[in-house]
Parts: sequence; structure tokens; C-alpha cells
Amino acid sequence: MTRNEMIVLRVFEYGFLYAMASRDDPRSLQFPEAAVIYLNRKNDLRKKDVLHISFGSQGSFDFQVKSFIYLKHTVKELDRMGMAILIPFQALRLRRLLERQFPAPPSNQPNARSPAFSSEEFSRLQDEIRHDIIESITTNLQTGSITEDDAGQLLDLTSLLYEHIQTHFCKKRKGNALDMKPLFPGTIELPNDKYRFQIAELKEENARYADEIIRYADENAKFADEIIRYAKENAKFADENARLKARIAELEARQNDH
Repeated sequence: MTRNEMIVLRVFEYGFLYAMASRDDPRSLQFPEAAVIYLNRKNDLRKKDVLHISFGSQGSFDFQVKSFIYLKHTVKELDRMGMAILIPFQALRLRRLLERQFPAPPSNQPNARSPAFSSEEFSRLQDEIRHDIIESITTNLQTGSITEDDAGQLLDLTSLLYEHIQTHFCKKRKGNALDMKPLFPGTIELPNDKYRFQIAELKEENARYADEIIRYADENAKFADEIIRYAKENAKFADENARLKARIAELEARQNDH
């Protein structure tokens, strides 16, 4: 977000640690191509930082680190470079719009405020930012660069940053709450969302049927126990009937003998 004079030294340290961890030859180090991503769009940022490294009698080397100004690139360019994970920071463009729409009053005129452009133009630019963010997430989701969970998290992070910018700006200007529409009004349906929702519904339905099956299985098991108990009782009664029939036959035989 801000310039740091130590950043080039830190990047050199990161590069050295990476080269040490990824080396194949103990006598060779391969440094990665380094760049610093600046999320702010300050005009005083240099195109590159240079660290002068001296190896004594072996000479010296200038380690160069390029500066990448995030907000100077279009969303399509960022997508081509595989930087979709930074898409929430497109909300920082809103801060610039707020500063232009509600400029700080001059020190000698504390109550003077003149918007740089109309509320309609501000609303249009806000829609443009929202469209760029959603389109980037949609494109990367369709190409498989991010997952559906990634897409949801990126939208959540964008909303959080948007709310933070709005709150911070109001505190900075010491004004009333700004009448700004939400960055993502209502529910956003991303590609494949309808299929994901249908899958979730089917899973929920299957879970419900599974519970029913378990309940029926429990009832069947209970009925099976009942059937076994009745079968045992029937067998006992059958033995009793057989014994009684044998006794009756015996008595009848004696009576006939007499």
C-alpha cells in the first residue's frame, strides 16, 4: 500500500531463501524473477528498486526488483497474468472515486465541498467496478483457475474491503454516513451456481431419504424381533398341542379298552 525503502532488501532475502529451498545443485543458486505489487496508485513510485551488492574483489552486482502497480492494469490483463486472487483489491478504486466525489474541503473553507462529478456518474463508475469484479471471478471460475469456494471467498473479501473503505472514508472526512448502494446488491448467482444449488438440494433430499431408510430399517428390525418371538411362542404352543393330542389319544385308547 505504501512505499518501503527496505522492500528491495526484503525481496532479496526472500529470493535467497527460495533459491536455497529449491536448489538442485549445492554449488548453484537460482533466484526467482522478483517484483513488488503495489496496490496503491501513487505517482511517486519508481519503476524498479535496485540493491547494490558487492562481492569484494569478485566485483559487484545490481539486484533489480520491478514495481507492479496493480491499479494501473485492467482486469483482463490481471486475469491473463493469473492474478485473480487479488481481485478484491479492485475495490480500492472506490476509494479514489470517493476522494474525487467528496474532496476534502480547503483549510480556509472547512464547510466548502464541491463534488468532482454527479451522483449519476459516481453510480455508473461504481457499477463498472462491480461488473469488473464479478466478470473476473466468473471468468476464472469457468476456466478452472479458481474453485467455487474461492469465488465465494473473493466476493466476501471484496465486500469487507468495500465496507472498510466506506467507513474509513466517513471517519476521515468526519461526515455523515454516505448514501451508497451495496457493492453486491442482493444475491449474486455465479456460473454453475444453479447446478451447485441443485446438487445441494439433491444431497439434502438423499440425506432425508437415508434417514427414512434407517427409520424403516429400525422398524423392520423391531418387527423381525417380534416375528421371531411369535415364532418361538408358536413353536412352544405347537409342542404343547402335540403333547395334549398325545395325551388325548392315550386316554381314548384306555377308554376303548374298557
